Order: sequence, then structure tokens, then C-alpha cells
Amino acid sequence: MPSEVLLIGIAQIAVVIAGFTAVTSALTPPGGSWSPDQRIRQRAIVSTSFNVVFESLLPVIAFAWFGDARTALVVSSAAVALYATWVVAARARQFLRTDAIRTRSGQLLFILGPLACLLFAANAIVFASVAVYAVALCVQLSVAVLSFYSVVAAASS
Repeated sequence: MPSEVLLIGIAQIAVVIAGFTAVTSALTPPGGSWSPDQRIRQRAIVSTSFNVVFESLLPVIAFAWFGDARTALVVSSAAVALYATWVVAARARQFLRTDAIRTRSGQLLFILGPLACLLFAANAIVFASVAVYAVALCVQLSVAVLSFYSVVAAASS
């Protein structure tokens, strides 16, 4: 698979970000307990990071299966576009229930999640590019990074 090192590298970064969630469990926010919004963000860090891990490996596995890089990228991009759209919709409902959309970071998450989905879909339909797939993974991973930052910042206030 061309550029498999890039995809494996993104998977490794995602695992590290998931591991950083342990840091947030040691923090105590003002008032002593996490708000529902912050608890969702903690779960989002882990779930998004692990999604990126498996999504990074999918084209490599698909390439081993199909023996063709273009087919591997198209199939992987389409599968991830569908799955990520389902995850983004579920997470959006949770964010709306907790009023997380009122925060600037919550609003940014409402842009980044769908943007990643669109990039995966565009890659399946138009580009079939490792670069576009990697950018979509990084956009998706930025959701975990932004969630991590907002949880740490809330504990620091």
C-alpha cells in the first residue's frame, strides 16, 4: 500500500491521544464533578482516537485483500464515511442534549466531525487519494484533540 507508513503513523498518534485521556481522569474540575458535557468529551477523546486507529489500518488491510491501492482507498473511504456519519450523528444528539453547542469548542466540533465525513465521502467518490484520506483522519483526530483541550481547560478554570 503506498504511504502505509503515513497511515500507521496516524494510528500511533491516535493511540497516544487516547492514552492522554487518563490525564483527564486525574483532574478535578471546579465544583468537584464533571458536567455532562465534559463527560461526553472524555468519551469522545477515547472513541474518536480508537476510531482513527482502526480507520488508519483499514486501507492497509483492504489493500492486502484487494491487491489494488485505488480499490482499497475507495472501499475504505466509503465504509469510513458511512460509519463516521453515524458516529457524528450520535455524538451530535448527545452534544445537543447537554447544551455543549453553546461553547465555542462545541461549535467547532460541529464543523470538524461533518467535515471529516465529507472528506471521506469525497475521497470515495472523486479522489481515491491517500493524502485526502490522511487529511480526513487528521481532521477527525482534531475532534479528540479539541475535546482533550477543552476538558483540561475546564479543570484549570
